Amino acid sequence: MPPRTDPPRWAWWVGGIAIPLIGIVATVIFSNGSDRDPVSAPAPAPAPSSPQSEPSARSSPDHASAETGSPTATPDASASPSAPSSSDADLTAPDGYAQATRTMWGLAPAPCNQHEQQLVDLDDGMSRVEPSGMGEDNGASKDPRGAELLYWPDSCNDQNNYVLRALPNTRVGLLQADVPKSFESCKAASRTGFGALGLLDSYDRGKRGFVEGAALCSVTDQGAVSMALIEHIDDGSDEASVSGTLYVWPKSS
Repeated sequence: MPPRTDPPRWAWWVGGIAIPLIGIVATVIFSNGSDRDPVSAPAPAPAPSSPQSEPSARSSPDHASAETGSPTATPDASASPSAPSSSDADLTAPDGYAQATRTMWGLAPAPCNQHEQQLVDLDDGMSRVEPSGMGEDNGASKDPRGAELLYWPDSCNDQNNYVLRALPNTRVGLLQADVPKSFESCKAASRTGFGALGLLDSYDRGKRGFVEGAALCSVTDQGAVSMALIEHIDDGSDEASVSGTLYVWPKSS
């Protein structure tokens, strides 16, 4: 009898196991090769941005400066400097004079149609009002009673009706703003005279030097030297008003 050529049964069992294993290995090798391909691999989705990662408007330098009050703008170079304060004055009293006294003085016009004028006594800063003159008496006072300054309505036709001047036979002058404020400088300025000046006209005020920081100086009828500092000018209404500190060096008794 010829020999059997059929494979033994154990060969079929081994083949049944080996063939599936070969398929699994081939699949794994192909998958690994695909993962390493940068073209075919899908790009990762971008991570969502966190709201906290964006800079807040409060963290910007401009906003921070505004909230903390830190100055960020350059100061305006055209801004005018403030007027010198009364503490800048040298109040030393020379021989023959007592220590300077301090008070206030001012000019405050009434409505022009009331026909009133104001007189200011630079010995003590006191002012009084009397009827304004008419005709030849306009800008004059029949009885100054020791006053040095007169502020009167020159006309009532328009703005800038009131005019300031030194009364006749008084020693009053303007001490410029850039001149040191002292007894000697004020006494010297009193010799220069002070003519009529419409105070609402800021251009004329500037030309004459009647500005904040200047002073009206006088040797009064009582022999005292007075310095009326011009510390505030208000020309926002129909007429101008003025106020400031008044220093007076009285004669020693």
